[in-house]
Amino acid sequence: MAGKTLTMPEEAMINLLKTLPEDALVEVFWKTLVESDVSPITDEEKKEIEKGKVEFQKGETIRWENLR
Repeated sequence: MAGKTLTMPEEAMINLLKTLPEDALVEVFWKTLVESDVSPITDEEKKEIEKGKVEFQKGETIRWENLR
């Protein structure tokens, strides 16, 4: 899918995303980060995913609401 590149301040983007309902937010992330990457997950990426899951279970991740 061809698209345009847009530059905007990080804070403005976060504030914009925070206004979206969760289902729309999930769709945005899926279409921008997941859908376009069809390459297999590397061993390093698998390790990072597992590390993220453990951090999430321990409550060591940054809550979406706390981003600014």
